[in-house]
Amino acid sequence: MVLLEEKLERVKDSEEKKEIKIGIVGAGYVGLVTSIGLAYKGFKVLVFEKNKEKLNLLKKGIAPFYEPDLQKFLLNSLNSGNLEFVDEISQLVKSCKHIYICVGTPIKEDQTYDMSFLDAAAKEIANHLPSNEQKIIIIKSTVPPGTAKWFKKIIYRYRRGKKTNIEIASIPEFLREGNAIYDFFNPNRIIIGVDNKSIIDDLTQIYHDFPAPILIVSTTEAELIKLASNCFLSTKISFINSISDICEKLGCDIENVRTGIGLDNRIGLDFLKPGIGFGGSCLPKDLEAIISLFKEKQVDPILFEAVKKINNDRITLLMNKIKKALWNIKGKIITIWGISFKAGTDDIRESPTLKLIPHLLNEGAYLVLYDPKATHNFKNQFPQYSINPNIKITEDIYESTVNSNLIVITNDWEEYKKADFFKIYELMETPIIIDGRNIINYPEILEYGFEYYRIGVSYEST
Repeated sequence: MVLLEEKLERVKDSEEKKEIKIGIVGAGYVGLVTSIGLAYKGFKVLVFEKNKEKLNLLKKGIAPFYEPDLQKFLLNSLNSGNLEFVDEISQLVKSCKHIYICVGTPIKEDQTYDMSFLDAAAKEIANHLPSNEQKIIIIKSTVPPGTAKWFKKIIYRYRRGKKTNIEIASIPEFLREGNAIYDFFNPNRIIIGVDNKSIIDDLTQIYHDFPAPILIVSTTEAELIKLASNCFLSTKISFINSISDICEKLGCDIENVRTGIGLDNRIGLDFLKPGIGFGGSCLPKDLEAIISLFKEKQVDPILFEAVKKINNDRITLLMNKIKKALWNIKGKIITIWGISFKAGTDDIRESPTLKLIPHLLNEGAYLVLYDPKATHNFKNQFPQYSINPNIKITEDIYESTVNSNLIVITNDWEEYKKADFFKIYELMETPIIIDGRNIINYPEILEYGFEYYRIGVSYEST
């Protein structure tokens, strides 16, 4: 990190960067990380955010969600004078040549992207575009292939014949929640999608000193690269989860098998870790989107439908493990460690825990939930659970285990590994653990006297 900061300090002194003013529409996860990163690298950045509550927090230097190092970098960028948050989109449209679109594109009931936020952004930008200046609009939101072309057409529609000089680019983000700040400054690659090559130099001015290869493609290719990349990761996760299932039947240990597979340089160990399914705001959404895209274009989505089915079946398999471990669930106290979909974030979207809770309640269990960062989000988004007499939400990992019959681990925070399991053994009524992420040192946990069950290992082998 020291080397990274030294490099960025040198970048800040660049007069060339100080002349480039960048606008960001939307201060959500992608927009905020992008704006903070660009400001830290020396660009002047204006961020438009419609949500007044979020805007007020940001102006005070308070990050509205948890991401490692985000708070520190937010304060640094604000104090440098390079970052400003505004409540009028006209401020950045008039003063910034480069405008990044970072609005949400959630999935609708028909499993296609909801483009209404993108359409609203196009309308607001069109209403404030000057007629005599070129603007380069960069779409960072995850969108279906062909969106950039449509976005340009929509802006011209809203302009209603007024003189307009815009170009559209697609530069997808590849940020991992829990590692977003690092990923921003250390990308594997930068994809720049353009349909007019005259703006390539403008865009590479922003990205030329990032430590990554830059690939210039069309806007539609850039959009497809983003979608396909996420779906490949989903496929890799479902693949190893499927292999873990056969490991349980054969009496094999998935850790040995996945290591043997992943040591092949063509495959690698990243995203080759078994568990209870992927969640979050990206992988499930993009999987649904690519299935819809294939069907729309009359291409068989058989591969991606299988990936989806394997992922959806993980909770059923987890419930079967719980039933087998406890024999009877009714009246039992079950501790769940993990509310966010993964460690390093407070994001609970599509979290496996949210799917698990109704199943356990239907079986008559009493639930105690713990997560290092996500309890606040959970209470806000699911107030009905806060008042449910069969659910307790705690901020203390040890309190979560008092008189518990079973701990189910659903995400992979380091805190779980460092817990005092001797103390936890004494606190529990029946010391049983089902590790849905295979993160606990199982020889050690067995020495304490726990019954311990992993993913991808038969009960008889554990």
